[in-house]
Amino acid sequence: MIAKFIEWYSNESQVVKSSAELFDKAIGYLQRQGFQIVRVNMGTRTLHPQVESLSYTWVPKEKKEYFDESTTPLLHSKSTIESEIGFLREVRFRLGSLQTSQFAVSPVQYVMSTKKPYYFSFVDHKEKTFPYPILEDLAPLGATGYFAVPILQKGTSYAFLSLVTDKPNGWSKEELIFLDQVLKIISLQWMAFIQSELTESLLSIYLGKRTGSTVYSGKIYLGELDNIQSVIWFSDIRNYSGLSEKLSPPEVIQLLNDYFGLAIPMIESHGGEVLKLLGDGILAVFPYTESNKTYVGKKVLLAVRKLGESLFLHNQEREKESKLPIHHGVGLHSGKILYGNIGSTERLDFTVIGEAVNLTSRIAGMCGELGKAVLASENLANQIPVRWEELGEHKLKGIGSPQKIFAISERVKKKY
Repeated sequence: MIAKFIEWYSNESQVVKSSAELFDKAIGYLQRQGFQIVRVNMGTRTLHPQVESLSYTWVPKEKKEYFDESTTPLLHSKSTIESEIGFLREVRFRLGSLQTSQFAVSPVQYVMSTKKPYYFSFVDHKEKTFPYPILEDLAPLGATGYFAVPILQKGTSYAFLSLVTDKPNGWSKEELIFLDQVLKIISLQWMAFIQSELTESLLSIYLGKRTGSTVYSGKIYLGELDNIQSVIWFSDIRNYSGLSEKLSPPEVIQLLNDYFGLAIPMIESHGGEVLKLLGDGILAVFPYTESNKTYVGKKVLLAVRKLGESLFLHNQEREKESKLPIHHGVGLHSGKILYGNIGSTERLDFTVIGEAVNLTSRIAGMCGELGKAVLASENLANQIPVRWEELGEHKLKGIGSPQKIFAISERVKKKY
């Protein structure tokens, strides 16, 4: 049996493009061999700051009752797709999922801690109680056998695979040996897909979606830079040093997280990408072409207006809690920048450089002096046909010639 499976798998695995497709093909093969699988579950730890673990559950189209519909506050996200022979559900869990009592009293915990497979025969079970709650849930559905195996990496249990059948009398000893071998073979490619997806996700979180994807695609060489046109955004928290002196370290961290939690999603939802978190500051870019530069510029202004409104509402809540308000200054500029890898052969940074970046930072630094939350360069003001308030020419540190600076009206009720 195993020789036939390896022959089939060696051909099919070359064209499989995703973990979902791998599920479908492998389960379809086992079903054709008469294993009568009614539920498959794969789970693994992740490298993600918000998601600790994820699981994939497959059930046949006529057996949707085998899905686990229990709820948990640790749920991060859930999605279900229909495949040729069944439904596949991906569930992501927040930090703490591996410490829950539900995990502690499951066969999964057993196989991962002992590094041994586990089989339970419902047919041979004569007692009123079951060794694990999941088995008690499966029994009324007609399950006859439950089989789980650990997936090891470098000798450590990293993930698991489990199968449930309603085949009369469950699986024989020979079938279990075969399944154990098959699951170990499948897990190699499955883990490769998962690691690839997690790597790209992790790069996206730390570098930004566009940059993470660019690095993942192989643009990783020193000095590999692109000339792009972009609206550049630089913002930081006003009087951050003064706030830091008044607040405890945990309060400072919370203040930063509150600001970044409002600003970053707003920037990203309007087409920007956050490249750097510089202390209390944010460096972001909104790339454009000649054909869409006005549209991109308007999206930037919409983002900065909505962020101002969000900060105003957030400060109302902070005031109720007797917390200091968060005010920021935003500098905007439009121009050509270099986007790519700089650094040394041993330590690279994917970022943007150029005179335009420096100018944006200096404009943001004028927010306090000019009493405005949002300031823009002449380049950006000429790019976007909106009503601007011209504030005259100003000498900026490190910039050779004086620069005209413009402001926009703000939809907030408090003066910054």
